[in-house]
Amino acid sequence: MKKIYLLAIAALFAFASCEDALDSSNFTEANTGNYPASAGDLNKELAALYGVMNQMSTSPLQTTWFVNYIMSDDANGAGGTGDVESHAIGHLTSNKEDLFDDAWHNTYVGIARASAIIYAVDAFDWTGQETTRNQLLGEAYFMRGLFYLWGVQFWGDIPAYWDAAAPDPCPQQSAEEVIFPHILADFMSAYNLMTNGATTRGDGHATKGAAAGFLARAYMFYEGFYKKAGELAVASLADVELPEQEGVNGPLTKAQVVAALDDAIKNGGYELVDDFRLLWQYTNEITAPDYPYVADLAASGKFWAGNGNSEEIFQVQYMNAGSWNGNIAMGFTNQASLYCGLRCDDDGNGHVNGDADEMPFGQGWGQGTINANLWDDWSDADPRKKATILNAPEEIPSFVFTTSCSEDAGYYNKKWMPITCKTSSWDNFNTMYTWWGQLRMNIGGEVLDEDGNLVPKYPNNNGNSFQGEHYADMVLLRLADVMLMHAELTGDATYMNRVQRRAGVAETAYSWQNIQNERRWEFAGEGIRYNDLRRWSGKNGGENCLAARMLERQNGSRVNYTGRWSQIKHATSSWAKRYAETDGFIQIPPAQIRITADETILKQNAGWGAGVADANISGTPAY
Repeated sequence: MKKIYLLAIAALFAFASCEDALDSSNFTEANTGNYPASAGDLNKELAALYGVMNQMSTSPLQTTWFVNYIMSDDANGAGGTGDVESHAIGHLTSNKEDLFDDAWHNTYVGIARASAIIYAVDAFDWTGQETTRNQLLGEAYFMRGLFYLWGVQFWGDIPAYWDAAAPDPCPQQSAEEVIFPHILADFMSAYNLMTNGATTRGDGHATKGAAAGFLARAYMFYEGFYKKAGELAVASLADVELPEQEGVNGPLTKAQVVAALDDAIKNGGYELVDDFRLLWQYTNEITAPDYPYVADLAASGKFWAGNGNSEEIFQVQYMNAGSWNGNIAMGFTNQASLYCGLRCDDDGNGHVNGDADEMPFGQGWGQGTINANLWDDWSDADPRKKATILNAPEEIPSFVFTTSCSEDAGYYNKKWMPITCKTSSWDNFNTMYTWWGQLRMNIGGEVLDEDGNLVPKYPNNNGNSFQGEHYADMVLLRLADVMLMHAELTGDATYMNRVQRRAGVAETAYSWQNIQNERRWEFAGEGIRYNDLRRWSGKNGGENCLAARMLERQNGSRVNYTGRWSQIKHATSSWAKRYAETDGFIQIPPAQIRITADETILKQNAGWGAGVADANISGTPAY
């Protein structure tokens, strides 16, 4: 855990350009005409490439993980009565033109940086360093595939290119016919170029196992959503023709995807964490002894598995380097944690959530609260339920519904919440409010400054512990996911049963329903559910497809609004209608449409735009 203060996983500079056709801004600090000048420069480019995920993190409501979480049936947009953005996202609507401008910007910055590495790598002599060269190139292919995957899952058909730089103009391409084969090729190249053990697990770099996992995730979305394959274990799946590039050897088959997953499970160096609760930071050694729910773990000397643990395969990493200024600003802190904290306003009687009485769960914006249906649907016999969901009124008697809360049923996402400890400085939330602040003090203690005053050896660099001291990894892929994807593709329950045994639930035989249920419970609150529903439904599924029906179940679920109980209702029409209108895609930033001013180059997605009556909300819903 101490490594959070030592890792430098992002650079503040961009090294590749992006044409005006993709954004109105120039993201160039250096360009392909003068950079890279040496093989060593490529490592700086690679750091900058990973740094895009930290740039994304500055705005959680424009990240794939948080947006997909709120758009799913797992969560409500919630927050306060003035948090229009989170409500708009949760209702599959928009409230302003620039709602996803940063997401678009960062997607293309990532693509440009990855492409710059891919096309520059062989400008230098790698004799005797072929493994290093292939690992670096594999990571670049992985990241390009990842940014394109995130882009097409957000927007569908988008501008796309695979040269060193974007053409001008850069027209929209078919996600199904053009972009997805390239995505799969990028992940296949990454898998074949990288070597197991070539990087240290958990160091923030992509690995061969990560490439296998995202190859499967992309393949399953492609076959399920675009090809409407249904149950993948029994579906007859045609080979996917891939473009020619290094590391690609012919068409992609289902057997190749399964073999890659099997390789990651057996040879990737990953292991399931013994107890599901140990995946989440509320079991850290400073907090756990004073948190009754995990007292059994603390008593047996078992604590949080930590960042970069044996189950994590790919993640966004953070460190004590966030500030309120600069290019990445607070992107070095896990801002999703702040957003998911207990709603911090008072209840009208002076009580504010997030004080010592609510330990170990800290305050924040109260966004992305768990939808009541998830709690109701989930059996109490599954230990993962209470490991994932904080039933705040039940578990924390002092919890209050605030005068500004909205879409809050009292259920919070334990996996992402800010965590405090008994020894926090509760009188000053800006110094040592989270357990990370106490960890800083435990590691370094205090030293005398030049004026003879005692100051922390490792100060909080952003100066605001409540808002900025959140360093738990944002886990994007873990071994349990790889195992369940393997089971879903093969119909073999062996790996699913291993996940169930770890969870402490009864093992089940494979069925499509059982694997869907298992994915719902294992990954609840992790931002995976939404695209699972979409791929299980197929493109153009309409209002009666699985995704639309599950999303519509939010209608009428119980919520607290400004301290009184009510029922949630859709802001403009219904979740089923909005899903059917959009197929689950979000709005392409209108500014990008205006830049091109040519629908043959870029046009808005179905279900969005001025002519769609239920696409926009002007304020937060009142219940």
